[in-house]
Amino acid sequence: MQGVEGLFHETRLLSQTLKQWAEELHAELGMSPAMRGVLELLLLGGAATVPEMARTRRASRQHIQQQVDVLLGLGFVERGPNPAHKRSPMIALAGKGRAVIQDMRAEEDRALSRLRVGVSDSAVNEAAQVLSSWRVALQRDTEDRSQ
Repeated sequence: MQGVEGLFHETRLLSQTLKQWAEELHAELGMSPAMRGVLELLLLGGAATVPEMARTRRASRQHIQQQVDVLLGLGFVERGPNPAHKRSPMIALAGKGRAVIQDMRAEEDRALSRLRVGVSDSAVNEAAQVLSSWRVALQRDTEDRSQ
């Protein structure tokens, strides 16, 4: 396979492998990829409502609510007031959740730095730019189709 077809094929395979790799790396935490995704979203984007997180993650509100409920029970996130909407509280990282997601990211960085792939930093940066450009184009196309 070559061209865009090859790029997309490898991207799908990489996505699946990355998910499996991270699950194995963090197996002792018992955290699902979906739970981790919510923690990372809150770390990078700050407090948000469940509907906002669902839109950002392109997931159902119910799915995100399930993850938030588990994370609340573990003490990883906390509810706060939302002046803009009384029935949709703001969800924020609790100290415990911030520590967990930061530790997970640091462990991944350490593990990745030990891998020898044989690709230059400039090639990695270029690949990231290519993937970003395709992601933006596909998101735009998805939005155009839903209108």
